[in-house]
Amino acid sequence: MLRAATRRSAPRTARKESEMEKYRKENNSSLTTPQYHKPEFDELIESHSKQISIPAKKVFLEPGTVLDGVYYVAKGRTRHYMVAPDGSEKVLYTLTKGWFFGETPCCLQKTTGLFSVAETDSVICLIPMQEYDALLDNNKAFRDAILESCCYKMLIMRHEIASLSFNSSRHRLMRLLCTLADTERVIDGNWYALRMCYTQNDLCVITGCARITIAKIMSDLTNEGVIRTVNRKTQINIRKYLEFVEWTESID
Repeated sequence: MLRAATRRSAPRTARKESEMEKYRKENNSSLTTPQYHKPEFDELIESHSKQISIPAKKVFLEPGTVLDGVYYVAKGRTRHYMVAPDGSEKVLYTLTKGWFFGETPCCLQKTTGLFSVAETDSVICLIPMQEYDALLDNNKAFRDAILESCCYKMLIMRHEIASLSFNSSRHRLMRLLCTLADTERVIDGNWYALRMCYTQNDLCVITGCARITIAKIMSDLTNEGVIRTVNRKTQINIRKYLEFVEWTESID
């Protein structure tokens, strides 16, 4: 009887893990883009580009800039955002190793409309337009990768619009924390570490919430046992994470 019960529960665990991965892939927020990196492109990109080292916190592109080509993140993490007339920011997406950006302004022959900043020490590859056009014409794998990158970013922005339009502040923050969860790093058997650590000001920019709102929600989540802070790093309770993901799937 015990063995039978174990056999029945195992598929449910596997199903939940599958659902978690599906949730993380299909509901990425601007800060939790998929791990898009394709190692086979490293050599190809390196041979057709110029590498640029950018220190952390440096803004390397601003609205109105004419791009000389398309960019590829070879190392580090970059954030791409807009700034309203009142100075408030809205992050569109954060990109890690393996992502392209700048395709849209290059394709439309327009200046960029975004600020781009290196969140960590980063290496960016600039693919000049002549090289970029040649790769699009002659390399199907490269062409597919560019198209896939553009489509993923469109999905990210679509989810951001839906989240800002239909979800509460608490829901948006919880969704962000869940997509940041590193399900391969289990701590003390009950907690997931987060793949990125952000200040409350960062969370305000990402979720579109006021700082006082973020502080109140984070305090509530801590008191409810949903999150905890250890050595100034936030962790999320595994059971609460699973419950939120399952509940979100049930209403999608």
